[in-house]
Amino acid sequence: MIKTPSVVTYALSQCVKCLKCVKACPTQALSRVKGRITVDQNRCINCGRCISTCHSKGIVAMGSTLDDIENYDYTVCMIPSALSSSCSSLQEVEELFYSIKNLGFDEVVDLSPYEGQIMKETQLINEEFGSYKVIASMCPVVNRLIETTYPMLLDNLTPLDFPSEVAAKCIRKRLADKGRVGIFNCCECEAKLALAKYPYGNFSYETDHALSIMYIFPKIQKHKGEGRIPVHLCREGLQVCNPYAMVQKEDTLIADGFEKVSNVLSLEEFGQLNIYSLLYLYPCFNGCIGGHLLFGNSFLKKNNIYKLLRQGSSEPAEIDSDLLYSETINKTSEDSRTFKEKVEFFAKVNEQLDKLPGYDCSACGLQTCRIMAEEIAKGNKKVDDCIIIRSKKEKSE
Repeated sequence: MIKTPSVVTYALSQCVKCLKCVKACPTQALSRVKGRITVDQNRCINCGRCISTCHSKGIVAMGSTLDDIENYDYTVCMIPSALSSSCSSLQEVEELFYSIKNLGFDEVVDLSPYEGQIMKETQLINEEFGSYKVIASMCPVVNRLIETTYPMLLDNLTPLDFPSEVAAKCIRKRLADKGRVGIFNCCECEAKLALAKYPYGNFSYETDHALSIMYIFPKIQKHKGEGRIPVHLCREGLQVCNPYAMVQKEDTLIADGFEKVSNVLSLEEFGQLNIYSLLYLYPCFNGCIGGHLLFGNSFLKKNNIYKLLRQGSSEPAEIDSDLLYSETINKTSEDSRTFKEKVEFFAKVNEQLDKLPGYDCSACGLQTCRIMAEEIAKGNKKVDDCIIIRSKKEKSE
């Protein structure tokens, strides 16, 4: 998995040493050393809880600026559905896109068709692999939380790339003859500020710059009502940015809010959510429309989504599979298997697990029957290595 740096910045002059940020961090990434707040890069998941807790702005996260537009021959700004949800009508959305283009961009791109296609592909993965538990998230916070706190679930993450990255790959391919193309992403939360080359030096991404929506909002207002750009919002893209707008299914669990997501992952780690084959997880309350860098409140945005859904929508984008998938989302340096290979191994483990008694007695020297099943699937153990099974065989003979 790509190691994204922490976007959390300590502002010494603003800090009042209240330690609220330290107490708020769910992964113990913050600590005070010699009077300063330090951030452990290996622990920070960019959830933004420390930033929202700090009322004195002693902890901040900043994106790139519009000055960076001058460094490119052609510039594109990507706009997520979460930002479109701040509008109550399609006309307002079109005026919003026009205002953003007038900030100096050559082109603006709606991310909703890409978000919608990733949602559609997630459901296809779930249908194809049946009982294999799929954890879906478009949020890097969930990925990092699983990596740092629930590593046993890392294999269950869908290997789909983030919408901004999928879109950036498509845009760069389409504009290959435009010289030096600069791709900017409007970010609704702190975590997405890290999904770009700048300002945090993540050169593995196709997106060049991450812009905080909070930063560009006052500038957008200056051009409000001056014109419109035709926009065809994707229904699935609008739905996926808010868990309450999504279609509810019996085998799908949708959770929003950091505490709820953490609880779901804890339950899943101990195998207590077996009735669900698909988990959609949103660390922000009300999903992406609850991002800390958005203006307004998420309850009104939720109503706006329903209004926009009634005003027509386009289909998800047709995207080549090689652009949709990421080879790094659910891989560690120690595990080079593809998602399909992991699913096939999972099936073998389940086959062996059905043969074991399920007592988790540790008599074989392993902690649980599932670990024993994994060792059998790897060829390191045999079913007869189970003390209980061997004892029953010996008695029957």
